[in-house]
Amino acid sequence: MGQSRRRSFLSGAAALTTLLTGGLAKARLPALHPSADPPEMVLEVDLPQLEYAGNWNPRPGAMRELAIEARLRTRLEPLREPTRVKASSAALFNTPFLYIAGEGGLPPFEDAAAARLARFLDLGGMMVFDAADGGTDRSFERDVRALLERIAPGSGLAPVSPEHVLYRSFYLVDSPLGRTANAERALGIEDEGRLKVLLLRNDLGGALARGPDQLPIHPCVPGGPVQREGALRFAINILLYATCTDYKSDRAHVETLLLGRRWR
Repeated sequence: MGQSRRRSFLSGAAALTTLLTGGLAKARLPALHPSADPPEMVLEVDLPQLEYAGNWNPRPGAMRELAIEARLRTRLEPLREPTRVKASSAALFNTPFLYIAGEGGLPPFEDAAAARLARFLDLGGMMVFDAADGGTDRSFERDVRALLERIAPGSGLAPVSPEHVLYRSFYLVDSPLGRTANAERALGIEDEGRLKVLLLRNDLGGALARGPDQLPIHPCVPGGPVQREGALRFAINILLYATCTDYKSDRAHVETLLLGRRWR
């Protein structure tokens, strides 16, 4: 994926001041007053989830919880209710981030739907596939691989190096934790140095999802609350990586992100 094609999806180059086309992000400045502090810029984003014919939402509310935590921890301002999109919807192209969860396999996508997903990747989008089985059933992974052969032919999944910037785009993270810790490495497809597909096999959504009582629904094994926090930090890293245009191999931009954050 060339940089020129990515610019058709993302306009500009600055990581936090980029205005993403199609309504993804809007830089929002509060009104100025003579005695006010300098205006704080926030970045409004969506965390859409792909809806398909099958078990597309095995961990309800996972993206909502990620949105809540991203508002608390970063300068991002995710929608309070992330949207759900279908491959046939024009909204698919509103943001370069697409979360695709599943358990027990994916149904076959029609040619038109597969073509639109391929176009999403070609324009610079990033797909995050999340296997809710947590490593106990490879049906979802098998079907994801088959889908990728159709929409990204010749670009096989490969382990993402622990040195990849994905693991330090905001937090320093050691591994792709989720509800489980069975898979030591995430799998991905890189194009000209940037991840465009990420396959997570430890059920990230299971670590994020909470019930109406705001308590976690699923235990994280074997690490408990520490593992859950690690999974959440990894999810924040993914979101920052996907929604900002450029990342360097250092963490110099983190100071900008931390400035004015609402930390608990």
